[in-house]
Amino acid sequence: MKLRSVVLIFLAVLAAWIALAWALWGLGVATAGIYGRGEARKQIQSAPFRIEAYQGFFNLCASIQGLEGKIDALDAQLAVLQPGTREYNLTLSSVTGVKGLRREAIARYNQDALKDYTEGQFRDRDLPFQLPDSDYPKGGKTRCATR
Repeated sequence: MKLRSVVLIFLAVLAAWIALAWALWGLGVATAGIYGRGEARKQIQSAPFRIEAYQGFFNLCASIQGLEGKIDALDAQLAVLQPGTREYNLTLSSVTGVKGLRREAIARYNQDALKDYTEGQFRDRDLPFQLPDSDYPKGGKTRCATR
């Protein structure tokens, strides 16, 4: 065999490998959307994800109710304190902070409920779709389950 034939065979094999690599890469790019949607669907429908999302709504709602209990306790303490004192001002600051945490928890619950492709589809039917972000305690206590 001549050197020229060996070089041509080598170049042909190299070109075939490069063409095959590009073809496989192109196939991966062409099917990425289908593959990605399938993998996402498998992950979303997996038992761990479903259970975590389902329990997440109950946990968020319960945390909101817990924050409302803290607000009630702080308001009761505020009623017996003398306005203008250090203790009164600290308690008032605590009420403001807990009310802010309550609003954050309500916003998270409401945003997760809107995610109908992922978490939102696993919200229990007895839980409210959205929680009102009313000024507590005037707007009333948060109700989690309707049963």
